[in-house]
Amino acid sequence: MSTNRKLIPDKKSLFYSFLIVLVVAYAIYYAFNSFGTIAQIISVAAGIFIVVPILKMPIEIEDNENSIIVKTIVSSKHFLKKDYSIQRISEKSTFSIRLLATSVFLHWGYFWTKSLGIYYALCVNPSNTILLIRKVDGKKIVIDSPWI
Repeated sequence: MSTNRKLIPDKKSLFYSFLIVLVVAYAIYYAFNSFGTIAQIISVAAGIFIVVPILKMPIEIEDNENSIIVKTIVSSKHFLKKDYSIQRISEKSTFSIRLLATSVFLHWGYFWTKSLGIYYALCVNPSNTILLIRKVDGKKIVIDSPWI
């Protein structure tokens, strides 16, 4: 049996994300109108760093007999259940320290916590997540739970 669930970011993340986007958008606009080429290049790079996480944002998650599929705006990621051990985790155990990560519209990238160690996250709502541990090498991935 297959289940699908639309993913909606929590309101706090949305608020801060829109605030960050507005500040960066204003900085890009100001740099283009007030400074030289170097500032414009830096502004374009900042814009790209804002757009890429938005394109990677999960919008739907599907759980079927063999896999869990995270659908993003531009692609999808498939996790075969036979390759991972799966467990629910609490919000308190996630998202302590960002290593190479962003929290603009989603929690995406590498994080570290005392309880989980280093892990990759791709989720929009930290209050309902699962931990996938790859059986081959122990790599950890946190995604939104397909179950409510």
